[in-house]
Order: sequence, then C-alpha cells, then structure tokens
Amino acid sequence: MTKRWYRTALAAVLCVVMLAATAGAISTGGATTTTAVNFRTGPSTGYSIISTLPAGAKVVVSSESGNGWSKVVYNGTTGYISSDYLSFSNELSGSFGTGTINASYVRMRSGPGTDSSILGTYSSGTAMEVTGVNGNWYQVSYNGATGYVRSDYMSLSGAAGGGSSSSSSGTAGTVKGSDVRLRSGPGTGYAILGTYSNGTALTIEGTSGDWTKVTIGGVSGYMHSDYVASGSTGSSEQTGYINGTSVRLRSGPSTTSNILGTYNTGTAMTITGSSGNWYAVTYNGTSGYVCKDYMTTTKPGGDTPSSSSAGYIKGNDVRLRSGPGTSYSILGTYNNGTPLTITGTSGEWTAVTLGGVNGYVNSTYVTTSNPGGSTGSEDTPSSTGGQLIVDTAKKYLGAPYVWGGMSPSGFDCSGFVNYVYKLCGYSMSRVASSIYYNNGTYVDKADLQPGDLVFFSSSSSSIGHVGIFISGSQFIHSSSGTGSVVISDLDSTYYQTHYVGAKRIIN
Repeated sequence: MTKRWYRTALAAVLCVVMLAATAGAISTGGATTTTAVNFRTGPSTGYSIISTLPAGAKVVVSSESGNGWSKVVYNGTTGYISSDYLSFSNELSGSFGTGTINASYVRMRSGPGTDSSILGTYSSGTAMEVTGVNGNWYQVSYNGATGYVRSDYMSLSGAAGGGSSSSSSGTAGTVKGSDVRLRSGPGTGYAILGTYSNGTALTIEGTSGDWTKVTIGGVSGYMHSDYVASGSTGSSEQTGYINGTSVRLRSGPSTTSNILGTYNTGTAMTITGSSGNWYAVTYNGTSGYVCKDYMTTTKPGGDTPSSSSAGYIKGNDVRLRSGPGTSYSILGTYNNGTPLTITGTSGEWTAVTLGGVNGYVNSTYVTTSNPGGSTGSEDTPSSTGGQLIVDTAKKYLGAPYVWGGMSPSGFDCSGFVNYVYKLCGYSMSRVASSIYYNNGTYVDKADLQPGDLVFFSSSSSSIGHVGIFISGSQFIHSSSGTGSVVISDLDSTYYQTHYVGAKRIIN
C-alpha cells in the first residue's frame, strides 16, 4: 500500500513538472545586438517600440519566426528584434536577470545536460541569478554555487542585482549633475552608453536597487539614482546660437575632446546644461559641447542671420567636407545647380548647409546665381533614370539612422532605399534580403550603373545591408555605424569583404 501511494505521488509530481515545462519560454540560445536596434511588441515594424537596445546588448532567444524576426527576452521583458541585427550564439555569458524556478523538484546540474551531476533540487519560487545561456539551459548562480537549470523550468524577471521596478514608469525627469553616465545595466560594471549634463530631459521607467532605468533621446539605460531628478525642469533648456566662424562642437567640455562638427554664426542649438566654461548642447540629434565664448542666447543679427544667403553648387561631383580644407572628411558629393544655404566663409572655403548637413565647399564651386542645374523641391526629383535615383538620394545626406525608419526624420538601410525609390515612382520589398531575392535583375559588379542597389552580408545574415550605387566605387546608404546617411567606398576593406551582389530595379 505504501509503495503504491509513493508511485502515485511521484507520477503526480512528474505530471506537474511536465505541465509547467509547457508553460515556460524555452531558450534556444543567446544573441548580441550588432547595432542600436528597436525592441518591439511584435514581429514587424508595425508593432510599437518597447525600447531601443544599444549595440552589444545581450538577449535570450526563445524562438525565431519565419519572417526574419526573433522572439527574445531582455531585462525580464519579452519582445521581438529583427534577426538581421542579432549575432546568434548557442552559448553566451552575460547578466540576464533573475531567474525564478517555476516547477517542483527542479534540478540544478553541473553542466548543460541531463547527464551532468545534480548539484541540488529546488522548488517553485526559488530565485537565482542568471549569468549565461547555453542552448536550452540557463547558467545560474545560487548561494555561492554555479550550475545549470533547464530554461523551461525557469522564468526571467528583470536585471541581475535588481530589485522590483518602481511604479513610476513613464515619469518625466532630468539629469542632476555634470558628465553623468548612462550605462547599459544597473551597475558600474556595465558599458557606458553616453554622458549627459545637468538638466538633460529623460523619462524614468523604473528602478533597480540604487539605479534608475531611464530613456534619453530614444536610448534606454541606467543612471545611478543620485543623479536623477523626477519632474520636468522646463527652464533647464533654452536655445543658443553660434556666434563666430568655424566654431567647434566637441564630444566633451574640453579643447582636447573630439570635434563633432564646425558651425557658423546663427546656427541654433538646444542648450541642455553647462560644465565650467562650456555649454552642453544638442543639434540634429547629436549631443556635445560648445565653448560659452562662442555661443549666445540672443540670435545674432535679429531674425535673419546676416551671414546666411541662398546659393548653388557650380560644377559636378563637388565635394562637401566637414571642415575648410581638403584634409577634412567628405560628407557627400553634389552636382551643378544643387541649392544650398551659405552660412559663412573660412579662407578659400564657404560654410554651407546642404540638405540639412553643415559643411564646407571650396568657394570656386559656390555661386549665388542659379547655374541652370537642378532646382526641384526636396521631394520632387528633376533628372531621369538611375541618375534620378542618385540625385534624390543625395538630398538626404546626413539624415539620422533610425532602425525601422522610412522617413527623412530617420532611415534604416532598406527604409532609405524604399523612400528614395518611392519618390521616383518605384516600389520594392521592405527588407534588404527580400529586395535581393525578389526584386529587379542581378548585375555584375563590373557593370554597375548609377541607381543600382548594392548588397552586403552581416554577422547574422547573408544579406544584412543595402545601398545605392553612385559611380566609380562610391555608394550612398543609411549607416548604423556612422548613425546617418553617408557616402562610402565599395573598395574599402570592410565593404569589399562583405559585398554580396547587386540588383537593378530600373530596366
């Protein structure tokens, strides 16, 4: 009688364990984001964005859908990321949050397999720190012991070392202090995503121990709670204007910090704080610092800066550079008649704004009289064929890179291609891999013509990137690496190595 009761009880326990297993989110390994990427509520760009994950974020992959999306768990939240932006790994170490046992008599083993020795048996509700993923197993740490638990017997719930999230999700707040670091996780051991100055606006999403989870400019991360103030400070932001020629925007409050750009009198920026003799500012989505000696809160010259006037490119394949000299980087090339705004001069160079991009053109190639080239509006192309595609694409040089974006306020690579081609009367598939396999005709590299599409592989996909061929070895694309629409060289080492092929949409 006793043996029969024991067998019955054991069978019931096993049944409970099996039922619990079917309710869990079974891991299929881990992955790392290859760039800043949107984390969505469903498997397409039509779903809302939960948050933007930084490059290098580690996630648990629970499944992959057939349409190029992966269902993942990040910081205790389940959502979806395009597989094109994930580098997959069956075994991945990291901080994956707190795991809670969700069944009875669950075994922690010495290795990721049922043939490994049993280190202990735990009941439902036992919480452990998850320090890695290996296929269908979580690596865990509990009471000084390290082992493995099957992922279908464990639920993830937030960042490791966390604590419960506060109910203040979505509350407005500001940075309190100078050079405050935004980190990828709740601790000083996590990667720095950026540094921010006093008064910078943010959204408070929760807390994790001594850290506050915040979102700043679409980037989600953690700041130590000592440096976060709740509530909006309205008066902390104001408009500032550059007051000088070739004034440098730097990455930090020092003349030794990297130069992010140079600007001329009348350029408006948002002042978000200060650090010594420097203003912390944002301009076109870029955060940096300008010396207070070269910025004023009163617009120079009244409503219309005296240094600004209408102008045009004079000549073909004229280069726009980041500074007044041939040693500065090329921001783009433009053809005869392209309209621009003249904002100043520096020696033999003219400071201009062209399609929202600030830079310099040698004064020989700038005129205030229309030389008879293209004068169409920004969204109305004026040339034909492949050159029409190229000329249209160049209008958006400098537009920011935004994963999933399909407008001048932000493009991803295929979103940029789709937008440009649509303006010119053509349509195609949404993502790079689908365009390559389903649209146009294949073209040899030696036969490339302006407007052809060039495709590249990524670490997670055979087709992960697309751009528009210009001429020679140049192509234009929305680059996650630079964070904007830029012109790059097909002959550079990276693009030579990752080149896959080309398609011609216009026949």
